[in-house]
Amino acid sequence: MRDPKSFHDALKEAKKWGDFYSIISIVLVIGLMSLTAYLGEAQGVDVKTLVGMYLTMIGVIIVVCIWQAAAFAAASIRSSLAVQRNRDLP
Repeated sequence: MRDPKSFHDALKEAKKWGDFYSIISIVLVIGLMSLTAYLGEAQGVDVKTLVGMYLTMIGVIIVVCIWQAAAFAAASIRSSLAVQRNRDLP
């Protein structure tokens, strides 16, 4: 059986790097979208194109979900390996 404390610690550590990369992804995508929207407005792009650009913000949500899922998966794998290693010891 898993040790809840070790899984909690592994999840907490993995959550930290998942959050870090999520924030970096959000900043980069929002920065790029803002720049694209600014340039689009400056060039007089039509509304359909602007809506298309804003719909790409869905990518931010997907990227954040992927980072969070990866962090949880890493914590689960790390915890499982630690438990398995402890079982193998005499």
